[in-house]
Amino acid sequence: MKVGDLVTVKPAKIGCYLIVGEDPDRENNVPNPTGVVLGKMYQLYGQDGLDDPTKMMVADMHEKWMEVISEVGS
Repeated sequence: MKVGDLVTVKPAKIGCYLIVGEDPDRENNVPNPTGVVLGKMYQLYGQDGLDDPTKMMVADMHEKWMEVISEVGS
């Protein structure tokens, strides 16, 4: 994953978001008690909710919950 990729957020996979930034200081590679590693923290730009398609936001999301839909340069 990298800035410019288009992603969706799991498990719902509703909507798509553009990766607009990465925060390496907030990367989490320490497994939680169930063994899950969250990975890199990214900033996503996309629709804020499903009710108003004109309302946009930037939100933080760990790579564990993201799935690439389209890569930059593809």
